[in-house]
Amino acid sequence: MPVHHNHADIHFTDTGVGRPVVLSHGFLMDATMFDRTRDMFARNGFRVIAVDARGFGRTEADPAASFTYWDLADDLAAVLDHLAIAGPVTVGGMSQGGYTALRFALRYPDRTRALILASTTARANTADETAQYRSMAATWTDPRALLEQQARALAPLLIGGTAQDQDHWINRWLGDPRRTRTTAAWETLATRDEITHRLHEIDCPALVLRGHADQAGGTADDASSLAERLPGAAGVSAVIAGPTAGHGVWWTHPEAVAHCTLSFLHSLYAAEQSRASA
Repeated sequence: MPVHHNHADIHFTDTGVGRPVVLSHGFLMDATMFDRTRDMFARNGFRVIAVDARGFGRTEADPAASFTYWDLADDLAAVLDHLAIAGPVTVGGMSQGGYTALRFALRYPDRTRALILASTTARANTADETAQYRSMAATWTDPRALLEQQARALAPLLIGGTAQDQDHWINRWLGDPRRTRTTAAWETLATRDEITHRLHEIDCPALVLRGHADQAGGTADDASSLAERLPGAAGVSAVIAGPTAGHGVWWTHPEAVAHCTLSFLHSLYAAEQSRASA
């Protein structure tokens, strides 16, 4: 059942029992991005709550209504309220999902136990990047435009991995009759605000994760900046190796991502239990 919040019906999946981990997906993807790791988390004692952001998946919102990544952070909070989860949770996100996770930690510090930040950044776009996103959006959201050329050019950058990894999403994009619903999401991406100067406020443990070959967002410089500025991060915590480990490593390299993230979470809770029993 979706959660009605701020004029939108927010859809999510809820898998497993145990300590809650809330996951927010990348741009042009949806909560199924986490399907390849969801059961691994559940088998390790975690409850995985994966949320479809506005404009994507099964979440329904007015395609003309503007929103920010702060609004998406509020959507995550609304889902947790609906599930009666009051205590602190781990919040994970890839790319756009990382923008949301960081803002959730800033707005709801008492509800944030830890962060998992993959292929993401705290910086705003440059003027050139904003213009590029708006140009891409003009084609993507035009129902008359032929999308295949743009989709096939975007997939190696946005997804990475193998041709099969990319084809899964390309086929979904080309088969989507409701591309215009992403209009507001494109503008949100193009105009996101700068929060680098606020990272020092986030003192929870944080895992910073990137793919070795990421050339989209969450590049080496972006990951290093997060790791250096977040008090709870100890350097760039994990780099997924290999020439196909690009932007969408959570989808393309699920075993490696699960190993890194579960090791981080198990260490986190083991240290917590040790302190409690001391």
